[in-house]
Amino acid sequence: MMNVLRRMISWLEIVRHTVVNLIFLLLFVGIVAVVMHQPKLPHYGILQLNPQGALLEQRSHPNADALPLSTSSHQAVLDDLIHALDLAKDDPTIGMVRLDLEGLDDTSLAKLQSLHGAIEDFKASGKLVVASANSYSQSQYYLAASADKLFLHPMGMVSLTGFSLYRNYFKALLDTLHLDVQLFRAGEYKSAAEPLVRNDMSAADRMASAAWLNTLWDIYREDIAMMRGVDARRIQEVLDAPATHLLPYQGSVARMLQAEGLVDDLMDVYQSEQFMKEQMAGYFNVATSEIEQVDYLTYLALADDDSAMVKGENQVAVITGSGQIVGGEQPAGTIGADTLAGLLREARLDDAVKAVVLRVDSPGGSALASEVIRQEVVRLRAAGKPIVVSMGSVAASGGYWISASADEIWAQPSTITGSIGVFGVMMNVDRALNRVGVHTDGLGTTTIAGTLRSDLPLRAEMAQVIQMGVDDVYQSFIHLVAEGRNMDVAQVDSLAQGHVWSGVDAKRLGLVDALGDLPDAIASAAKRADLAEDYEVIRIEPKEAWIDMLFEDLLGEAAIFLGVERVQGSFLWMIFDEMNAKTAPLRQMAQWNDPAHIYVYSDVGVHGYSE
Repeated sequence: MMNVLRRMISWLEIVRHTVVNLIFLLLFVGIVAVVMHQPKLPHYGILQLNPQGALLEQRSHPNADALPLSTSSHQAVLDDLIHALDLAKDDPTIGMVRLDLEGLDDTSLAKLQSLHGAIEDFKASGKLVVASANSYSQSQYYLAASADKLFLHPMGMVSLTGFSLYRNYFKALLDTLHLDVQLFRAGEYKSAAEPLVRNDMSAADRMASAAWLNTLWDIYREDIAMMRGVDARRIQEVLDAPATHLLPYQGSVARMLQAEGLVDDLMDVYQSEQFMKEQMAGYFNVATSEIEQVDYLTYLALADDDSAMVKGENQVAVITGSGQIVGGEQPAGTIGADTLAGLLREARLDDAVKAVVLRVDSPGGSALASEVIRQEVVRLRAAGKPIVVSMGSVAASGGYWISASADEIWAQPSTITGSIGVFGVMMNVDRALNRVGVHTDGLGTTTIAGTLRSDLPLRAEMAQVIQMGVDDVYQSFIHLVAEGRNMDVAQVDSLAQGHVWSGVDAKRLGLVDALGDLPDAIASAAKRADLAEDYEVIRIEPKEAWIDMLFEDLLGEAAIFLGVERVQGSFLWMIFDEMNAKTAPLRQMAQWNDPAHIYVYSDVGVHGYSE
């Protein structure tokens, strides 16, 4: 026995040393990569807009779901891209923007519209925007269509397919596993947990989803038609019968797209780069060899930025809430009730902050956590500071809860909002455990003691209590919306019931005040605070520990140095990515921590709409 114990201790020591050495190696490689990589701005440059991974309102940090070495280098922050374009339009050393979009993940239409607006603003400076790629996804193509010149590889394609909404439904699987789910909800259209109790889409969900999905597709199609100077009806015709329209081109998607006016020229990446260099050589009147490209993150790190100056006494603070709403303190990428409430409190107590814009990009989450945040919104208003909400891709359910009491709500036309409804869900594993010989027994001091255990059937008395709690939260929801929006409770109830609305419909129904993006909301907040043009816009963000920032930067450099970037896009990575997407809803639910198990959440925020 002593010999076995010694061997175990010896092996543990080996493992410990190995882990410590690996950590040291990663840090060393990261430091070397940082030291060796010292970029500089070009004298005659092309700004390369090359977002990688997900396009986010707020950078999320590595968590337990991430692969080793998977870091925030595979995220693109919307504000970074917009800021780079804003700086470059007045920078004499930048003569062109190249849209290199092949690394960008599928993205919501609202975010694409925000970035498109910044691209159009850059083009107004008279400088050229060029897009080139081997192929484009539907999201990538929306941005590429903004370009003055759009190039596609002769054998490439654009994955224009339209929008869809498909979910995995788990009832049959749960029945096979002998797992019981009890769903409590208030709202006819509240479908977030339906996949746990159904094998198909309900008629109510199908009807409600069709409305907002068609609205968003109309917006996408009309935008593309406007950007490319083509007929939106023709786009629909081609996509409804693609094989028929491909026949004259012997199956060449690229040639068909060129003939339809959806791309300008068919070129490989080398040819398009030569075109860009020649254009810039003429623009700067220098040799093509002097033209250099700089990626937007390097540009942001090195460019002179007047916005870094000390702020004045008249400030409009922008606070971002992005992700699921859960209780407690949470890192960026998830809305922690205490974290976001603390940022709002900081703005309320800062005399220099005269108005606040709350940027909401959230499908909701915990009802209690949502109310904790909303209370701080109410306190801001009571302190005499205007607070304006700017909705991003999705501000539904709990995302709408925290928005409803603001002075004013702005949404984008393609924002997903509403979903004013409530549900609770309980999973029971009693039957599954019984089948494998595990039984639960005991006693309690009341009839309901211990009945919220997942290994005991939920008693009727407790089920009634939960449903009453759900109904009570729903009534609270529609009453706070009625108060915040100056509407009758009955009127709100008719618009609620868990119904999801597009920004366009929400504006028509009075659930939001105006359609516009973040800059519009900032201007409105400043006007409400009686600020003229002499105000500063600041961002109030959670404080990140210096050790976390150090590890994130070093590991990010190490990942690039070791070739982890090249792993993405491989066959094995695609399998991992698909599995990750399929399990995302269940992993999202695993984060829920409402003490009453009552949620104001919209599954549109999880599934979104896809190509």
